[in-house]
Order: sequence, then structure tokens, then C-alpha cells
Amino acid sequence: MVIFEKWHRNSKKCIFSPLWTKDKLKFCSKKREDLPKGSNRTSDDEKTSLNFLTMQEMKLVCGRKTTFSSTFDKRINVFLKPLEIDIIHDRDINRSELVGIDENTREKTQQKSSNCSETGKNVGYNPKYLQVQRYRALKEEKHCYVYDFEVLDISNLGKYEPGSFVNVHFYNKERLGIGMLNRKSNIVIRIIEKDIEKVIDDQFFVKRLYESVKRRFMYIYNISLYDYIHSLNIRNEIMLFCQMVNSFNDYLPGLVVHIFHKSLFIRYDNISIQKYNYIFEKELDKIFSPKNIYCKKISSKKEKRAQGGKEYTLEQTKGNDLELYYSENDLTFYNNITNISYNVFHLQNKQDRLFLQNLCDSSNVLNINGNVGEYIISTCFSQNGGTSNFGNTERVAILLSDCVKNASYAEKNASLNGCHHVMSLHREDLLEELSNMHLNSLRFGLIIFNVKSSITYRRSAYTSEYGKRHTVTFKGVHKYLSCISDILQSNG
Repeated sequence: MVIFEKWHRNSKKCIFSPLWTKDKLKFCSKKREDLPKGSNRTSDDEKTSLNFLTMQEMKLVCGRKTTFSSTFDKRINVFLKPLEIDIIHDRDINRSELVGIDENTREKTQQKSSNCSETGKNVGYNPKYLQVQRYRALKEEKHCYVYDFEVLDISNLGKYEPGSFVNVHFYNKERLGIGMLNRKSNIVIRIIEKDIEKVIDDQFFVKRLYESVKRRFMYIYNISLYDYIHSLNIRNEIMLFCQMVNSFNDYLPGLVVHIFHKSLFIRYDNISIQKYNYIFEKELDKIFSPKNIYCKKISSKKEKRAQGGKEYTLEQTKGNDLELYYSENDLTFYNNITNISYNVFHLQNKQDRLFLQNLCDSSNVLNINGNVGEYIISTCFSQNGGTSNFGNTERVAILLSDCVKNASYAEKNASLNGCHHVMSLHREDLLEELSNMHLNSLRFGLIIFNVKSSITYRRSAYTSEYGKRHTVTFKGVHKYLSCISDILQSNG
């Protein structure tokens, strides 16, 4: 999802504040020159900015029952490791009292890091100190994760349960913000609020949830959130297919919410946010009144995302239907809620499919790993008159998938959308099938390859979105590209 930072109106530069910058996406109309230099999302800026929610919507938020409350004085204080320059300037500190590795381990780590740097595999780091790059990223709000090797005296955090709120400080006692704790994860703390004195309670989460939904209503569907909640006519007139909450981009780390008309799909990507699932599920039910609510909860206490979706458990908290549908560009696609790893439909790639539609010139089309047919059906479907791009020609369109359920639903979706020329093939070994196509002299003018990235954990990957040892790799993709080049026709 693209969020514009600024736009011009009435000779003013209106600040569109994206993730963790300047303001909480409240769209104030301050001139940029009026903002202080190096300003970020500070408490002063919050006081002068307009509230994104209206008074009517705020009444809905404030009327919620409070089940927990976390105040500044009751939260524990967590300090990050010092920068190396902090030790030089702090003469009163005893370096032996710092929590970290001993000198022998430090020398080995430095030697290993230098060797990695020479080979170009990894940039060295010293775990006894906080890296300058990480300090700047956290201070300038470019990154909101705190890793386990960056926390001072981390052993004391083991007695606190996941989802506890902590006050996070730099080593020099400079305030960083309020974080959600999970000691067992490589990402120990996720910063959710910069104002360290703020009270965290039910209303805090509800307000951010309402702000996230309202952004989609305003800038995608052009409807009022308050009117949608209280008007049955508006609900019946519009069909919503959208990602309503997108984790850190909406200041709700680990929470992902999709709506498919009368069905809600909620995914919790970390244990901390999952602790407060009852708040989100109750409020989403009040806003949308869906027939079905599906929840994917992460069962891995370390929050590792390398099991192809098996680290989640699926719960249906409302309704009985297991089949979902998604509509775009006059096309409808069906899928089963049990037939997914992370996402039901590829909503974010809608513009890509519109682009591919214009490339189809009645030549043979091949789609590899195309989920349930969104790509190949959209590509072969004409924008003019709602007819197939293929007409009555003898051209073929093939969806090749290694998942039997995906292949079955792709065939069903092709039939429902009138694309009878689209053929769905299930093969356990896709490379072997591509080689057979080459031997049979089958050529394609357009090949759509949906690359599946695999998540691995290795020592050389210190910092990433899902933990210090996580990295995304496209190992083996060159084999597919080699086979694809063999079956791609000239000028294809």
C-alpha cells in the first residue's frame, strides 16, 4: 500500500504522515517550514494536530469498557545497551558491570565479523554495544523493533509475560517509547507509542483500530465510518474487499485484518498483540457485523515464521462457512479458508493484474504458482465487453500449481468467470513439467511466474522483520528461470 507523504492544496504543503513520522497520519495542514527542524512524532506535535476521528466517532471509542490499564509509573523500565561513545564519556560506569559478552567472546566475535566483512557476506557488529546505525534508526523512528541482543540486562525480563508494556530508554536515559514485550522472541520489544507517559488501555487499541478502518473508508471507498456503522442501507449498498489493518503501518504491530464482503479474516503475527485479541475481534464485529470471522493465531512462542503457515492455528469464532470470495474488475474468485498459509487472496497485486491484462495479445499464457487463478483469469479477460481475450482462437492458457486445492479452485473460478479456455494443472514437480513442455515444443508468449520465497534462519542474518536470524531467500529460483526461458517464444 502506497501512502503519499505530501500534496499541494491552497499553496500549502499538507503533511501526509506515514509510518512513524511526524504525526499519526492525522493529515494536518501545517506548512513544512512551520515544522521544527528534525521534528518527529513528539508530544508537542500531537497536541497541535487535529484528531483524525470526528467527535461522533470518538464517542464510540471512549464509550468502551476498560479491561486493563497500563500507566507510566507501573510499567517497568528497559534500557538498551550503550553506544561505544557512551562508555568513553561516562567515567563513573564500571565497564565490567555491563551486561554483555566477556572479552574473549568479544574478540572472537570481532574476528568472525571482520572475516565476514572481507568475504562480503555480512557486516560485522559488536553485541556488547548498540550499533550507531540502529540507534539512529530507532531515534529517527525508521525502525520500531528492539532485538534481544540490544537490551541491557535482558535476563530480568524473563519473569514478565508476553504482551506486557514497558518503558524503553536508551542507555543515556533518553526516552524511546512504550513497547510490547515478548522475551522468548528474537524481537523482544515492539515500539507502539512514542509518548512514554501515555496510558495504554482498551481505548488506545480501539482508537487505532478505528483510525485504520477510517483511512480505508475515506481514501478507497469515500464513505463515512460513523454512517457505515449506523446505516444498514450503506452496508447493503457497498461490497468491501480490502486489507483494513496492516500491522505497523497502522501502528498495530502484528495485527493484519482483511475483509471479504461478509467475512473477516484476522491474523496475529506475534504473541504480544494476540494477548488482546478479544478487543479487536469484538470491535471489528461491531463495525462490520460479518457473517463469518476467521482468526489465525500464532502458536510459536518464539514467533518464527519458517513453517509455511503451520506455526498458526485457525479458529472460526463466528459463522459456519469455510468458503470465501473476492471480487475485482467484474471477476469473482473463490477460495477455502483452510487452503492458505498466510494470505487468502493476493489483494495487493490488483494493479499488477490490470497491467498484465494489457499485455495479453491472444498468445499462449502460462501462470506458475498463480494462487487460485486471479492472475491468469484477469490476464485473459478482456476489459472491453467482458469477454475473453482469446476469442475463438486455439490458443491456450495454463495455470501450473504444486497445490492440488489451488488447482481445483482455479478451475472452478475459470468456469464461473466464463474463461473456459483456462486449464488448471496440478504437478508435484513443476520443474519436470516445464521440461516436458519444452520437449513437446510448447511455447508461450506470456509467462507469469509468482515467485515463492522461502524463510530461513541463519547466523549471518542478525536483524530483520521477524527476528535476528531470519532472512528471505529465493534459493533455486534460477532453475525455474532457466526452464522458463526455454519455453518463452520469440518476442514473448
